[in-house]
Amino acid sequence: MKVNLKRSALMLYAAVFSSGAFAHAGHDHEHWTSGVMHALFYASLVGCAAACGFATYKYFNAKKRSAK
Repeated sequence: MKVNLKRSALMLYAAVFSSGAFAHAGHDHEHWTSGVMHALFYASLVGCAAACGFATYKYFNAKKRSAK
């Protein structure tokens, strides 16, 4: 697969520095669902980190078993 470096850099620049990305004014921390939403968000981050850690663990253990 050939990677077009200029196109990738342009897309990354557009995603990071576009004014549309900064258009969100924020959200209400006083709403009754705010605590639940924040908890779900942080739980999803922990879940993603755990999944990546487990995949890394499995990858390195598979390499050690195949080397024996």
